[in-house]
Amino acid sequence: MRTRRLEPKARQMLRQRLYDAGEIKTEEVMDMVRPYLNFNPNEAKEKEVRCVAHQLMAGLRDEKGVRTTFACNIDGVSKYVNVDSSNDPIALRGVESQLRMKLDGLYISKAKASKRRMEVEGQMSMDLDEVAEGEGNN
Repeated sequence: MRTRRLEPKARQMLRQRLYDAGEIKTEEVMDMVRPYLNFNPNEAKEKEVRCVAHQLMAGLRDEKGVRTTFACNIDGVSKYVNVDSSNDPIALRGVESQLRMKLDGLYISKAKASKRRMEVEGQMSMDLDEVAEGEGNN
């Protein structure tokens, strides 16, 4: 049985603190999480094995340096598909679908970051204009 790494109330509280922070260093987030983490060494080892296996598979590249192997879920089974050598159209569609979803999410996130940057830059420009106007009145 899998245990929760964070209790729901702790997760909610931490998410709110992180959301309110705006910017925060990775080490600071780790320090915030540490007291609330439910740690199971056996689960941690299995998670690390899965992570290393994924890194190994994700690191497979062709001669041009383009990634060739992707994890996807096909008929409820998690597996890796090498797009250069697979002859299974269902598996290849699964890779395409997974990549499309990731790309769509990246486009949405990029648009959000760009909008916020423009808001901040617009505000900063206005503040600089106000400062410049104020100096001209002296």
